[in-house]
Amino acid sequence: MTRLTICIPTRNRQSYAMDAVRHMLASPRDDFEILIGDNSDDPAPLADFVAQTGDDRLRLLPPAAEALSLRSNWERMPDQAHGEWISFIGDDDYLDPELCEALKVTSERVPHADAFTWGRAYFVWPDARSHREITRIPTGSHLIHMEKKDLMRKMFFWEDAKDRPACPFGVYHGALKKDLMKRIRDAFSNRYFEHPNVDYDSICKTVMMADACIYWERPLSVFGSCKASNSAGLRDYEIGVQRYQTFLEENDAEIEAQDFPFPVDLGVTTSVAHTIEWFKQRYGIALNGWEEGFIAACAGDCETQSDRAVFEKKKAAYRTAIKAWGGAQALKQFKPVYKYRPDVPKFMGHAEDHLNFDMAIGNAGTAAEYYAILDGMLFPVHLLENRLNDA
Repeated sequence: MTRLTICIPTRNRQSYAMDAVRHMLASPRDDFEILIGDNSDDPAPLADFVAQTGDDRLRLLPPAAEALSLRSNWERMPDQAHGEWISFIGDDDYLDPELCEALKVTSERVPHADAFTWGRAYFVWPDARSHREITRIPTGSHLIHMEKKDLMRKMFFWEDAKDRPACPFGVYHGALKKDLMKRIRDAFSNRYFEHPNVDYDSICKTVMMADACIYWERPLSVFGSCKASNSAGLRDYEIGVQRYQTFLEENDAEIEAQDFPFPVDLGVTTSVAHTIEWFKQRYGIALNGWEEGFIAACAGDCETQSDRAVFEKKKAAYRTAIKAWGGAQALKQFKPVYKYRPDVPKFMGHAEDHLNFDMAIGNAGTAAEYYAILDGMLFPVHLLENRLNDA
């Protein structure tokens, strides 16, 4: 039985996808498959790679006659998945096939579980680092059954948000049962992914439709950020503007919510907010009381900036938008503080159930190599069954 399909959509970053696949296929497990959705201008590199690999756990969707938008490339993949569960990652990311073991034991303990996710780990590829990077990973190993009402508040009311909703459930760096994916498609305009911001589109729908959401604190994947990735734009304002323009040129769907005067390219907070507001508007979901949490997240987005000039530029843009949206009263709640202190060394060590350390640990050159280092430091996946009483 194919328990899991790992979907890797990619466009013109074939070498990164190949690296992730090589490491995944080193696993002896036979209950997962990898499905590459190639949207590259040149189909040969990945076609040759798949043919030479000769592993029936690897399948390829070749490029269409014309380049697809990001959401359309994602859209064609779930129907081709053979797995009981589906997960998406980026081509510069990594996912441990031992997720299959976590899904197996969780399904035995919580048979109606249809959404599963895990702790976050981040890796900036060496080609994208301009300075020393201190990263942070969770060290807990509890398996937690999350309440739907709590997830609704985190997603739609911005509860506990820093610069984006603190709700990790969705098909991107999460796993959804294929049956849940089909129910999402049937409930929402006969598409798996409607909004171009596909990861948050998925989270909105998962929170609405899932029967049981299970969270394991232990990381099982790595969010990678290579020099060519869109996520690199979160680290450099100018790069972010350039990447967003490319995204617009290749987009084939509505991005902005109506009557929501926040520049969608201002930052991750406004990008996510437009996705949520678009979703609410499209499906007639009226909510009150989320505004304060959203404004706090806008301030949090400003406070992530290390460049004082960029901080002030973002702060001014947010002030203009908040005043146009909520008036002077809303503006009073917006109080970002420039916090970057280059003279204060970043903390390294263990605190608050997280380990802070230098991302260059072990001289990892790829997301997969980085995960291998983390895997040796964290709670063993094969012992997860001992944690099932927590669910």
